[in-house]
This record gives sequence, C-alpha cells and structure tokens, in this order.
Amino acid sequence: TFLYEKSLRTVEKMWSSMLARNCAIFPRLGLMSVPHRAAGLSPRLAAPVTTSVQEEQAKFWQKNAQKKRPMSPHLTIYKPQLPAMLSITHRGTGAAMATAVYWFSYGMLVVSPLLGWDFTFIINTIKGWELPWALIVSAKYVLAWPISYHAMNGVRHLTWDLGYGFNMKTLYKSGWFVFFGAFVIASLFVQL
Repeated sequence: TFLYEKSLRTVEKMWSSMLARNCAIFPRLGLMSVPHRAAGLSPRLAAPVTTSVQEEQAKFWQKNAQKKRPMSPHLTIYKPQLPAMLSITHRGTGAAMATAVYWFSYGMLVVSPLLGWDFTFIINTIKGWELPWALIVSAKYVLAWPISYHAMNGVRHLTWDLGYGFNMKTLYKSGWFVFFGAFVIASLFVQL
C-alpha cells in the first residue's frame, strides 16, 4: 500500500501541475465542474478574473493614445503584389460566374416558363432593342473576360499542383501571361 500511495501522490502532483499550466482550456472543455481537490488542483493556483475583455481593450487603446502611437494603417501601407491581386481576381471571377449561372438557371427554369418566355424569345427581344454596337461588344467583353481569365488561371493553378512554376520569376511571368492572355482570348470570344 505504501508504494500505491506514493505513486498516487506522484500522479496527483503531476495532474496538479498540468492543470495549473493548462487551466485556460479547461473551462471550455467543461472540466472545471469537477471539484478542485478531486482534480488535484489547489484553489490557490487558480487566478481570479478581475477585468473584462472590454476593459483590457480600453486600457490598451488609452495607453497607445497617451504614448502617441499611430494606429496600424493595415492594407494602406502595402504595395499590391501581382500574385495576391491575381488570387483575389481569380476568386472574384469564380464567385461572379457562379452567381450569374445560378441566377440565369433560376430565371430560365422558373421565371421563363411562368411568363411563357424561351431563350430565343429573349435573344430576339434584345435584338429588337437595336442597341449600339459598342454597347453590345462591351457587354460581350464583360461576359467573356472573367471566363477567359478564370480558365487561364485555373490552368496555372493546375501546373502548380504538379509542382511547377513556384520560382518568383516564373510566378510573375505566368501571372502577367494569364492577365494579358485573358484579354486576348476574351477578344476572340467577342468576335464570335
């Protein structure tokens, strides 16, 4: 029994020190409902909570104002870099095209049958408006460029998945190629 009691005290000390070091995670896990003695944690080790998060934030901002520290300018001080801008544009074109496809599909599947419209009726109606040539070409370009860009950048991402093109020089070259190549391919689409 002596050996058992000694090992029990050793385990209790080990648990006590571990709980004291990691006490911040236990309330989230619901383990503080266990009495302190049963968990092996001494009540004197638990630090009392005296301030709220809002009070701490207020102290932080008051201290910074007193020391005349500038507020961080966040994105305004950074020079936009090509890879980041291309990534944002890739996500934006993907989201815009997905939204357009969903709304167009919704319109063709739900609204059109209710109104008795079909695709040819819609196209003929638009042709009947006799819009200026420049407006039609601009509208085609607005539709064609995101598709061209997203497709070309998608191929670029596939080459990355194969492990190619991570050199900074290659990264920038392929980025500019995708950006300007999308304009060329969009121009070809517009001619259709």
